Amino acid sequence: MSKFENKTTGLLTNVDLKGTKGKIIYWFFFAVLIVCCIITLFPAVWTVFTSLKDPKEIYTSTKFFPEHLSWNIFVTRVCDSWNQLKFGRSILNTFYYSIVQWVIKLTVCMFAGYTFSKLKPKGSTMVFALILWTMMMPGQMRMVPNYISYMSFPFASKTEFGIGINLLDTYWPLWLGGAVDAFAIMLFKNAFDGISNSIIEAATIDGAGKLRIFFIIMVPLCVPIIIYESIMTLSGAWSNFFGPYLIIQTTTKQLLPAKIFLMGNDGTVKQNTYLMGLIIGSIPQLLIFAFFKKYIMGGINVGGVKG
Repeated sequence: MSKFENKTTGLLTNVDLKGTKGKIIYWFFFAVLIVCCIITLFPAVWTVFTSLKDPKEIYTSTKFFPEHLSWNIFVTRVCDSWNQLKFGRSILNTFYYSIVQWVIKLTVCMFAGYTFSKLKPKGSTMVFALILWTMMMPGQMRMVPNYISYMSFPFASKTEFGIGINLLDTYWPLWLGGAVDAFAIMLFKNAFDGISNSIIEAATIDGAGKLRIFFIIMVPLCVPIIIYESIMTLSGAWSNFFGPYLIIQTTTKQLLPAKIFLMGNDGTVKQNTYLMGLIIGSIPQLLIFAFFKKYIMGGINVGGVKG
C-alpha cells in the first residue's frame, strides 16, 4: 500500500488505509476484482488450451491443460486450422467491409453532429429529436422493413417503371445501415457544443469557409470522440454477424463471423479446429485494442482561445 501514501482523495485515502476498517474495505474490493478477472478470462483461456488438444482428448479428458503442450504443437495447430478453414478470403472481405464502414460512419456522423450543433438549419431540432427517438426503437422492428427496402432500394417495391435497385448480396445495405448512428451523432453534437463559437467567429473573420473551419479547426478538437467511435465501429464491424448473414448469400463475399458460424455446423470440422478458428478470428480485435490503447488510457485536453 506504499503507492497510497500521498493519496488524499477518492473512496479510500491514505488516512483510511492506516486503520483496520480501511484495510478490510481495500482487500474486499481487491478480492472482488480478482474474482471478476478470473470469471472474465476463464472462457478465453479455456478456448486457447482446448484448441490445442486432440479431438479425442477434448471429449475424454477432464484436464484443463492439454496433455502435450509445446510451441511446435501450437504452430502446427494454427497452420492446420488455417489451411483447413481457408480464412484468407473471409478476412480480406471483413477488412474491406470494416474500413469502408469506418470511413462512411465517421464522415456522416461528424457532418451531422456539426450541422445540429453549429449550423442549425430550420427544422434541425425536430430532426435531431427523431434521430434520438430511433435509439429507443428495438432493432427487431427495423429488421423486416429494411430487408424489404433493400430488395428494391429505395422504394421498398418495384414501381410501374421498374425503378429500384436490388442491394441484397452486396455490402451496401450494411454500409448504409451503419452510416447513421444516433448515439455517434449525439456524441459529436455534444463535443461540438463544448467548443466555443468564438473559434468559428475568429476563423470566419480570417476568411475561412465552413468546410475549412470544419476540417482544420473542429475535427482536430474532437479527436477523443473520433478515436472512441473508431474503436467501436471497427470492433463492431469486425464482429458483426447477423447483418452479413442475412444480406450476403454468395460464398466468396462471406465475412468472417458468418464463416465461423457456418464452419461450426460443418460436420467435417473438428472441435479443436473450430476453436482455433475462433481464436484466429478474434486476433484483429486484440490488435485494434493494442493500437488504440494509449488513447483509451490517456486523456486528450481540448484547448480554448484567448479573448
